[in-house]
Amino acid sequence: MEKKIDLNGVWKFNKDPAQTGERESWQEGLPQGMEVTVPHIWQTEGGSLLHYTGMAWYEKEVSIDQPGTGKKIHLHFAAVDYEAMVWINGKYAGSHEGGFTPFSIDITDKLNETGQQRIVVRVYDPQDNAEIPIGKQGSWYTRVSGIWQDVWLEINEELFIESIHVTPDCDNEEAKVTVTLSEKPLEPVLAHISCTPYPDDSDKDQATRLEVTLPEKKNTFAFSMKGAEQWSPDHPALYEIKAGIKNGEEDSAVFGMRHISFSEGTLYLNGKPLYLRGALDQAYYPDTIYSAPSDEYIINEIKQAKKMGLNMLRKHIKIELPRYLYWADRLGMLIWAEPPNYIKWTKQGTKRFEQDLEAMIQRDYNHPSIIIWSLYNEEWGLEWTLSKDEEKQTHVEELFDRVKQMDPSRLICDNSGWIHVKTDINDYHRYFTMPEQKEEWEKDLDTFIVGDKTLNFVDGFESRQEPVIVSEFGMWGLPDVEKLFKHYGGEPWWFQNQGDETHNEDYKSPKTAEVNFQRFQFDHMFKDFNELTDVSRKRMFRGIKSLIQEMRKRKDLSGYVVTEFTDVEWETNGWLDYLRQPKFKPEEMRTFNGEVIVVPEVSKRNAWCGDTLVIDLYFSNHSHHSLKGDVHWGIPGTDLKGSFPVHLNAEPVTELKEAIRFSVPEVTGPELKDLRLQFVENGGNNCEVTEELMFAPKVKNLSCRFYPAALSSETVQAFEQMGGTAVDSVSEAEVILAAEWTPEAAQGTREGKTVVFFAEQGDEIPNKGYYSFKQLPPGESWQRSSSMQAVNKTFFGEVPIRKELGWEMEGLYPDCIIPFTDYSKEGGRTVYLFGNPHYAETSDILGVYFEGWIGQVGGSFIKQSVGTGTVYVTTWKLLENLTSQPLAGHIIKQVID
Repeated sequence: MEKKIDLNGVWKFNKDPAQTGERESWQEGLPQGMEVTVPHIWQTEGGSLLHYTGMAWYEKEVSIDQPGTGKKIHLHFAAVDYEAMVWINGKYAGSHEGGFTPFSIDITDKLNETGQQRIVVRVYDPQDNAEIPIGKQGSWYTRVSGIWQDVWLEINEELFIESIHVTPDCDNEEAKVTVTLSEKPLEPVLAHISCTPYPDDSDKDQATRLEVTLPEKKNTFAFSMKGAEQWSPDHPALYEIKAGIKNGEEDSAVFGMRHISFSEGTLYLNGKPLYLRGALDQAYYPDTIYSAPSDEYIINEIKQAKKMGLNMLRKHIKIELPRYLYWADRLGMLIWAEPPNYIKWTKQGTKRFEQDLEAMIQRDYNHPSIIIWSLYNEEWGLEWTLSKDEEKQTHVEELFDRVKQMDPSRLICDNSGWIHVKTDINDYHRYFTMPEQKEEWEKDLDTFIVGDKTLNFVDGFESRQEPVIVSEFGMWGLPDVEKLFKHYGGEPWWFQNQGDETHNEDYKSPKTAEVNFQRFQFDHMFKDFNELTDVSRKRMFRGIKSLIQEMRKRKDLSGYVVTEFTDVEWETNGWLDYLRQPKFKPEEMRTFNGEVIVVPEVSKRNAWCGDTLVIDLYFSNHSHHSLKGDVHWGIPGTDLKGSFPVHLNAEPVTELKEAIRFSVPEVTGPELKDLRLQFVENGGNNCEVTEELMFAPKVKNLSCRFYPAALSSETVQAFEQMGGTAVDSVSEAEVILAAEWTPEAAQGTREGKTVVFFAEQGDEIPNKGYYSFKQLPPGESWQRSSSMQAVNKTFFGEVPIRKELGWEMEGLYPDCIIPFTDYSKEGGRTVYLFGNPHYAETSDILGVYFEGWIGQVGGSFIKQSVGTGTVYVTTWKLLENLTSQPLAGHIIKQVID
């Protein structure tokens, strides 16, 4: 390349909703328009352009003379979404289809002699985008259209170097270099090749040189890299290879020497086991939508990721910006690359998808940070029939083979997260909430994810002992809304969900929270919305920590990818918020996401005084080194503490059974406690962790007469052991304790009694009056991972329940709720059901469940005035765990007292 001319900056822009521009000769010059700055996403202009789809035009005048004899001028676009047609001085020059990939057009013969050249680009982004690769733009989040990446001119000789691809061969200490020329030369061309460390900051000449002959358009040769340093996240050593030919044309490529592979279920990077601690990254930005604002912005993101213990980002259904990949190479961040999906399975849609996939691989081939290519994500584009559609199975298998032939140096995931056909990565997308679903998450890990790998393959296709990765999981934590409003100078446009009808549920819209915060008495539980968001992030931290700890205990996993790195508009499961502010302290994240962590497995988090607690310790060590040190533990507020030496081999998981044992001390009432544990390694590295406990005395002073309505004899006996007295009639009772809504329960309301209705079985209760219940999704559920539960702490007095509910409620979390808002029930067909907001209007809400932005709201504990009596209805599993969970009795006592 002789010269490069930057064309970013001010362009003229005009939309063309009637698509009459070409008929009216706009290609010769726009008749009117606004000034915009390219790179430009027209949705960032707001107003009518926010939802505009269709045709728009760009124009720029530049001063450039015709090149000399034997020279060419090419107009380059890094990406235009979606279709671009280009005219130079009113003459049609060329077109390109594909919203994420680069293209260039030879405009040499379109230039005029005046030196003033008019470039006109018509961009078309169709409203119906089901058959074009789009990713999540427009379906989940704000759409993206326009000349959204760089534009420039290059002046070249007629014969020039089109590309350089470098394939590292670490075993043989050499690199396979492929130099592609613009055309096959008339006779072989001599090329001078040199290679230096990158960046080359040395005053000394460090270049290794080679002369080769290039007889073809595409030429491949070996280049010695003897003694070269290998690229890794801890040591991102890079090299730059330069190629020059006799006419003065030069090109260069930056690459790294690294090798990624797998064997018998283990990932290897440069011959060493690799454990992925990744995050899904959708690479949306608060102001610029799809473009990172600056290099500094990118650098800050990657540095924050590394501080939190992450070593990989999975770039989710978006071909990432070249500058991001450059800095991932420089700073040492592994990348899992994934092309944008289409939606509708057609020959046209598949063709466009494959073209984008191949263009992505061609463009990004040299980045050592990229270790995995994905083909599909969750069958998006395959219409979710892969398991039974042989045509699609053949398509996926052949596409895997084609990509492997294009790039044998990387691993390939055929269908991320869902059922596989042919793959190098056996990955799973599994969403559970913690602490509520601890047993379900453990069972899913042991019986499905690592228990039987054949369950994740289409019938007739077999596992090749690929590494197992949980490549999506996560929980939500709401952001600081005041900061968002301050940043935007008001309400962000995306507070009204910008997705299509498939993603417009109430919990996905921040506008929902504005209405429901007061409507459902959250203002009685929290001083303001900011306090609610604060405790939701505490819940998120607790849940993510527990989900990851369970994975780190299992040696058969090769890593995980949390959903997600940053919030994206309404989706708030990021470790950073949308403004790239951390929701948690990085050092706190490393307690469960570091290279070496310790995981306590407590036999019983909620224990009675006098119980013996046993704690097993799991050490997850991915340092490749054996470690020696001491464990120090203690429970503040008690005399319980201790220490002991530990020697860990260089194994991924080491288990110490019954490492800690103690008797629970006496307390006067239930108390929340923390187990604090630290592993101090002799080399100076520490890892620490804090786990929630609760100690409680048994309830002995339940001094009331109660009528047992449909209670089992065992439950009646338990209440009597707590100090209560069972009576034979409602009139004798002070309180009716009911497992069903019996005539006696109704009688109690007429006689001014207190009735506690333990509705934990929900719609399975044979007699439940007019109460209707909503079953919470059992097992894996993306929607439930957005959920949170909260309580009115004032009502519960001295009973130690956190506002957002923590491990103190283990075993008591409800399986169902009283629905306040409308909801749907999945079965043979989707059934749409009504909630009952009247309960919220006529009750005191003491416990509540909601999803996302205070959508899908329901009560788990309410207090009503019925007749002349008082009724408490709760779906907490208090009766089921009355004799095993210490807090259950104390909650019931608080209600009765």
